[in-house]
Amino acid sequence: MFISVIVPTHNRLALLQRTLESLFRQDYPDYEIIVVNDGSSDGTHAYLSGTPSPGNFKYLHHENRGLAATRKRGLEHTRGDVIAFTDDDCVVPPNWLTTIASHLTGEASGVGGAARTGNPTNIFAVVTDFMQNYYKDAMNRGDAKVPFLTGNNVAYKRSCLEKVGGPDPRFRMGAEDRDLTFRIALTGDRLVYDPSMIIEHYHDSRFRQFVNHQYDLGKGSYLFYTVTKRSGHRPSPLPTSVYLGLFFAPFRDYHLIRAATVSLLLVLSQIAVTVGFVSAAMNTTEQPTRVFA
Repeated sequence: MFISVIVPTHNRLALLQRTLESLFRQDYPDYEIIVVNDGSSDGTHAYLSGTPSPGNFKYLHHENRGLAATRKRGLEHTRGDVIAFTDDDCVVPPNWLTTIASHLTGEASGVGGAARTGNPTNIFAVVTDFMQNYYKDAMNRGDAKVPFLTGNNVAYKRSCLEKVGGPDPRFRMGAEDRDLTFRIALTGDRLVYDPSMIIEHYHDSRFRQFVNHQYDLGKGSYLFYTVTKRSGHRPSPLPTSVYLGLFFAPFRDYHLIRAATVSLLLVLSQIAVTVGFVSAAMNTTEQPTRVFA
């Protein structure tokens, strides 16, 4: 099967270069790479426009429109049987596409994997990946009807993306992955999680970026719950024990001081998510709707 890889990017040229190097080293023979520049102002456009690239590379750009719209723009220019997504701060292993193909030659319509922190000295990067991997472990246990998959390490058959129309461009940042997997799961297509399919995530956050990102996740969560509620389809809430377990989980993996630091930042992240959710709920200027197929 032919695989199209979509990489959205925004103002991360140095990190993007490493992402592309890892994608050009794939041991899978039939694939293309599509980079979509979401209005970067750091020289990304000049670099991608002027750098000679292999024939399996395509470059697109548009004004800043957010993550989901950027992924959707890339999807419109793909020709693969399978569409894979990663981000501009990730490095994928050489067998990444081979692993994806091994899953999607069968009944599964989508597969996602885990992320390992590429810069462990950045505590905000550690917390971000710890949180995502925790939720993946918690939400993908057993035969999960709606697996938790993230857009930095995921792939879908083209047919299942076409059923739901691809990413929803209203999600600028936050919950766009949950929204897409939820809509796909409603069609009956099978999505799987492979914890051994691991990428390296070179998250470059600092304190303010970390808090702002969590705030945006809260806003995205409000949009997600609003559109699902109004459509008559709502995701099952996670047990309270899962949320409480998040704050104690670091003490299983780190020494006391580091575990306490990670746990405190996890508390802060959830406060920022809550503030973002409430802020979006109080903004009545936009009334999102959706009609499910």
